[in-house]
Amino acid sequence: MLPPSPPPPARRAPRRVPVRYFALMVDWLRAQGVDGARLLALAGIEPGRMALADDGMLALHEAQALIDGAYRLSGRQDLGFEVGLRIKPNSHGLLGYGMLSCRDLDQVLRLASCHYHLITELFSMRYRRVAAGHGEAVFSPVTAMPLCVLRFHMESIAVSVHQHLALLAGEAQQGRWRLSLGMSQPRHHARYTALSADGFRFDERALPGITLRIDAAALEQPLPLAAPQVVEQIDEHLESLRPRPLPDASWGDYITMLLRESQGQQVTLEDIARRMNISARTVDRKLRQEQLQFRELSQRVRFERARDLLLAQRGHSVARVAEQLGFTDPANFTRAFRRRAGATPSAFRQLAGMTVGA
Repeated sequence: MLPPSPPPPARRAPRRVPVRYFALMVDWLRAQGVDGARLLALAGIEPGRMALADDGMLALHEAQALIDGAYRLSGRQDLGFEVGLRIKPNSHGLLGYGMLSCRDLDQVLRLASCHYHLITELFSMRYRRVAAGHGEAVFSPVTAMPLCVLRFHMESIAVSVHQHLALLAGEAQQGRWRLSLGMSQPRHHARYTALSADGFRFDERALPGITLRIDAAALEQPLPLAAPQVVEQIDEHLESLRPRPLPDASWGDYITMLLRESQGQQVTLEDIARRMNISARTVDRKLRQEQLQFRELSQRVRFERARDLLLAQRGHSVARVAEQLGFTDPANFTRAFRRRAGATPSAFRQLAGMTVGA
């Protein structure tokens, strides 16, 4: 007699984000002359759902459509930056009130990390104290999304975190924290410099996400509105609200996104597991359940980037392209590329040029 079949995996609810953050964006775009009604129509969202004070939610695909429409209609590339400027602690509802009532920034970050899924289900937040008492908070994407949407969220998170810290700790504490974004430097990077001369760093070789590092002195400075009982009551109430979302079904899509955004760095399975705060064995098991292997995903993404660089940077030598991809020896790059493409990088360029010319 055959053993019973395993039960089907539990269906996961789609990722969602609160309407209130996108209502800030829509209101600001209207003030800039963008047709808000057309924007919502492009995204397929009823206007009545975008009330700023509402507790409504947008599904990930709705948020993506809204962001895409905002880029198209406004022609701006700094939308994430602008949204981040407009997110205040009280934008987070009851959680924001709890943050304002904390005794110091250490407690603010601990409270936020416990309930960050109430702000967005697209990123996780982990916070810890590290050597010499410094603090480190890591914001990591937890689902696959288009790269323009990923960068929009990374910018809005980084800028809003900076603004929160400056508001709570005071402008005099600026310089005691730094935010590192795992993405290429945007065209509007001068706006970051104007906001904080040394407060932001961009690294396209790092895994997608944001890392906050903050001095112990800033973490432990008493905040003016401290109310311990209020924080305790809010923490208990928030714990009873909607649970943290389960991981997405498609680990392959998610890890492929991370690999594609980590330009020029040879990201390992351990790197990704460490960022997600789980074991490498768990990541490997999740991939094998989808009949995937991390090594194959990594090689495929690296080949895709190699192909794109060879065609986009025809003025650069093969050795230069190899260096951009993280190869220390151009000969190793040539061998790896030939195994994948059936031709050397130089021959691939020549063939591609003949095809275009034809």
